[in-house]
Amino acid sequence: MNEFSFSVEIVNDHKMVVRPTGSLDFHTVGILKQAIYPLAVNEDITDIIFDYTDVDYSDSSAFGLLLKLSRTLDGEVTVVNARPSLKRLFQMAGFDTLFFKEDHNHIA
Repeated sequence: MNEFSFSVEIVNDHKMVVRPTGSLDFHTVGILKQAIYPLAVNEDITDIIFDYTDVDYSDSSAFGLLLKLSRTLDGEVTVVNARPSLKRLFQMAGFDTLFFKEDHNHIA
């Protein structure tokens, strides 16, 4: 996957579901941040779920976005459906317990 894209869905007025596709690196995370950060802070969003089903690569800039959002929101920032290699990356960085919640198996 070379092409980066994403979709954003607001569920139940206070939950945002972000579905990135492709690689999350410094450039693409910047694009994603510009699009979702204003929504997150201006639309009464309390929880954000990142569905990593179609994410094939992530670098540390994605961690920065997740941390910034988790510090800004009153609720939780959660990552679901990450590939095993990406889960290991979160574990090595010590972020797995912060962003992977077992009770969020479904999005809606």
